[in-house]
Amino acid sequence: MAKVLMVDDSNLLLKIATAHLQKAGHTVITAQNGQEAVDKARAEKPDIIFLDAEMPVMDGLEACQILKKDESTKAIPVYMYTGHDLEGEEAKQFALAGANGCLQKPYKPDEMYDRINKIVR
Repeated sequence: MAKVLMVDDSNLLLKIATAHLQKAGHTVITAQNGQEAVDKARAEKPDIIFLDAEMPVMDGLEACQILKKDESTKAIPVYMYTGHDLEGEEAKQFALAGANGCLQKPYKPDEMYDRINKIVR
């Protein structure tokens, strides 16, 4: 199973995602802003990161850019998620920041499991 870093400023979403992921047998680490995500990714070395785009302190886009430039975290797959249209400018910004892909909010557990299963294999 995978070690997943789930990043969102919504406590409710973190609780729901953690419950789903733990039920599937994964270890879950949580963060509530981009700076906390960068710090935890460096310390915990998760297998995959799900990163909300819009957060306080540091947004997901900036956190993704930092993670992808850092030698210790750049190989970790990062999937951004957003409530905005995935075909819009924001999705292009995610790709330019180095994200491995993006998901639509509200997230669907099966989409997350699919991304996790690809890296666990």
